[in-house]
Amino acid sequence: MTREQVLDRILDPTGPPLDEAEQSQFEQWLERDPELKAMFEQQLALFETMDQWETPEPSAGFDEAVYARIRRDAEPFWRRFLFASWKPSLVAGLAAAAVLIGVLAFDQQPVDEPAQVAVKSAAEAEYYQQIERALDDVEMLIDFDAFPQSSEPGRS
Repeated sequence: MTREQVLDRILDPTGPPLDEAEQSQFEQWLERDPELKAMFEQQLALFETMDQWETPEPSAGFDEAVYARIRRDAEPFWRRFLFASWKPSLVAGLAAAAVLIGVLAFDQQPVDEPAQVAVKSAAEAEYYQQIERALDDVEMLIDFDAFPQSSEPGRS
């Protein structure tokens, strides 16, 4: 028997019973190793304390409460949510009302006057014309660089 086996037996004494040879090896380990012996004695004291402990009697409605909890947990979630009480429905209704009020209140954008729309569209048209002219100028410069250059001074 190894030290690990002795330690396992101390921590879990509910295993199969030891035969005479294993029991003597177990006792020899306890005599040789004071740490194992102290642990074994602590385990024995713990088991004796647990044997002296008296469990309280369950309450009168304990069985009914357990069975009711089992039945409640067996119901589908959606059924409990919809039919259990009015509180979840109230919360969902208030949340929907808050979202609706928020959408209606913040969706009101100021309407542009027709004159403002015309000014904006004229300004946008001018902006796009400036971009078009700038791109034409860039294209002309690129074409200008494509012409061959003479290497003689004075000739263009």
